[in-house]
Amino acid sequence: MKILLTGANGLLGSAIMERTRQLGIACEPMARPQLGRDTVQLLQSSLDGYDVVIHAAANTNVEKCEVEPENCYADNFLLTELIAQGAAKASVKMVFISSTGIYGAWQDTPYREYDAVLPTTHHHCSKQMGEQAVLAAHGANLVVRTGWLFGGPAANPKNFVARRIEEARGASAGFIRSNREQRGVPCYNADVAQRIIELCQADAFGTYNCVNSGNASRLEYVQAIVELAGLQVEVRPSDAASFNRKAKVSNNEMAECWKSAALGWPALPLWRDSLARYLNGELKDFGK
Repeated sequence: MKILLTGANGLLGSAIMERTRQLGIACEPMARPQLGRDTVQLLQSSLDGYDVVIHAAANTNVEKCEVEPENCYADNFLLTELIAQGAAKASVKMVFISSTGIYGAWQDTPYREYDAVLPTTHHHCSKQMGEQAVLAAHGANLVVRTGWLFGGPAANPKNFVARRIEEARGASAGFIRSNREQRGVPCYNADVAQRIIELCQADAFGTYNCVNSGNASRLEYVQAIVELAGLQVEVRPSDAASFNRKAKVSNNEMAECWKSAALGWPALPLWRDSLARYLNGELKDFGK
């Protein structure tokens, strides 16, 4: 299997690059295509010789997407649609990385793949449109919805775990605050990358939730980070409204891997176990 990967330097893309290297699978980074009338034809040519294109690049700034929706839809929908068409013309399977946030805010329990998708933000609307374009382009294509990704080097500004450790270390009042209302699934990028590769090898198609087992509030997540990092700092609860977000993000981004379980795939590890593995591994020198 030979893979072409967008977003190779991102949180998930870098984990896919590392895991394919460990497994001896050919995986090459793909530069962002320029949008234009000939983009599909250029993509068709560039995909020649590959078996799979994984589209992990995305505009992930949910707040900025609310004030700059045109850029959001260009990045997450239009570019995705063009790659999907180029891949279809080249007879190359496409894998699109989406978000469990697209399910919306209409239920309180974890979402499954058969649940309705009712996004509440421009970011999640654009991801839904991207999903639709990918699935319409070819029946063999795959959409992977994942959750609150963590992992990677501490130096990455988007490293949520490292930033919370820094926040706790700098807490002059002896405490920090976190959202007690929003719930989701912290997902280790290494676990998600492994499952994506397995799904590609099995030629899986359609839509799959791909999240670690269990779920947590943001508060419980940050409390676990602080505890597992060995820091004696209290994490106090705050309401979602206190963060004054522009994006009306759902308080429920929880999901379950219903489809993969129904087809006999083993569950991914519990999120807290993977968080501990991450802190005791790649983040060992930073987190202690």
